[in-house]
Amino acid sequence: MPRYPVNRMEDDAQEREFETDDELGVIPAEGEPEPSPAFRRVDLTHGHLLGQIVRLSWPIVAGSFLQWMMGVVDIKMVGTLGPASIAAVGTSRDAIFTFLTLVFAVATGAQIMTARYMGQHSPKKAADACRQAIILSVLLGLIIMPAGYFLSGDLLAALGAKTETLALGTAYMKTFFIGTIPLLLGFMLTASLQGAGDTLTPLYVNIGVVLMNIVLNWMFIFGVGPLPAMGVIGAAWGTVIARTVAGLLMFWIVTSGKFALHVPLLERWPINLPLWGKMAYIGVPSSIESFARNLGFLSLFWILNQTDAGRLAVAGYAVSVQIRMFGVMFGLALMSAAMTAVSQNMGAQSPERAERSGWTLAAIAAATMGAMGLVQILLAGPIIGFFTSDPETIRWGVISLVILSLSLPFTGLSMGSSGSLRGAGDTLSPLYATLIFTMAVGPVAAYVGTIVMDLGPLGAWAGIGIGTVLQSLMVAWIFKRGKWKQIKL
Repeated sequence: MPRYPVNRMEDDAQEREFETDDELGVIPAEGEPEPSPAFRRVDLTHGHLLGQIVRLSWPIVAGSFLQWMMGVVDIKMVGTLGPASIAAVGTSRDAIFTFLTLVFAVATGAQIMTARYMGQHSPKKAADACRQAIILSVLLGLIIMPAGYFLSGDLLAALGAKTETLALGTAYMKTFFIGTIPLLLGFMLTASLQGAGDTLTPLYVNIGVVLMNIVLNWMFIFGVGPLPAMGVIGAAWGTVIARTVAGLLMFWIVTSGKFALHVPLLERWPINLPLWGKMAYIGVPSSIESFARNLGFLSLFWILNQTDAGRLAVAGYAVSVQIRMFGVMFGLALMSAAMTAVSQNMGAQSPERAERSGWTLAAIAAATMGAMGLVQILLAGPIIGFFTSDPETIRWGVISLVILSLSLPFTGLSMGSSGSLRGAGDTLSPLYATLIFTMAVGPVAAYVGTIVMDLGPLGAWAGIGIGTVLQSLMVAWIFKRGKWKQIKL
């Protein structure tokens, strides 16, 4: 894929709608105020680096914790319905987010371009990046919604789901995909605001969404008053309604003119194909990487379904994944912060500060996720037992959680380094690392350990862990080489 575009003259030629010098420069147009409220925006191009990183990162981390809580609520509540319900929701959620990897392309592109324009102090161009993300989220939603709805059963069957797990999972997925468009809208606008340096506003929205999701899940799963008990489908409806409210609220936020980004609702909404090209150049490799990563982990469900433990191993793995996701979501939050930090500094033509930002966030991610992994290992039994009382599910869940938690510090290093590379515009290197280790080495090692060496589920989880460690070392080495400093956007 060619580098996109390599100098400002090419950029100017492709973006004819930005014709005035002040719109193309590094300062806002005359008379245009900085986006407000200013106290919510973090500018990482100056000031104390660690302090600015903390200001930017903690709301993203808190928001990721809340997203994790939504998954935990689903698993905890449906856990009372039995192992089949746990396996259905766990498999379905991974399958759903594999479907949604197309969205990551737009969200990543929007976040990095918004951050780059903010680093250049060009809020109008940042707002246009957000506008294009809104348009693309609706168009993608119109494609993903029917595809996900009608292919849910086939996808779960391909993953090895059978009988009750297949029926429950299909119903869960079909319901979830009904709310695809508002889900994508909320996801895109969160990424855009984070790129602009406003991580507090999405956090406040997430707090309300999680509280609403918890209440709605309880009402729909178990039945309250005149509402019938809907079981697994109720968990999906609770998520759909909460996400819909969040998407609409985020749309109002960016169109109201009261926050870091202002996309006027009543202005023209033209399609900006050159900007689509930039966002695709940045985001498509990230999207393919996310798809490959999810596909690699989904292969684990197929491998586990071939073992004698079967559904019980899948149920235990589904619970352990939700616990491990606390650490992973933390890493994803710091990866997002790294994208914003590096991109803002590259936009301000400060590559050395961008590099320091990247290493700082990678170190924080590795250290904190390592500590989380240690806690999860020490408390594996009580944690898994909180979600289910089935002794075999608990046994397999504990083994899975212990093995996967050992790789968490390497996952943190990988996410911090990958986010830094993406923020600089190098989205191909993390993609190659994922294709090699998560898509190939990890699943192959898992298959060999499980089927060839007859280690059962233990071999599957160990194989995935090996792939994770090797991938993190490769991505960190690529970032250390520093060739990303030469990329122009």
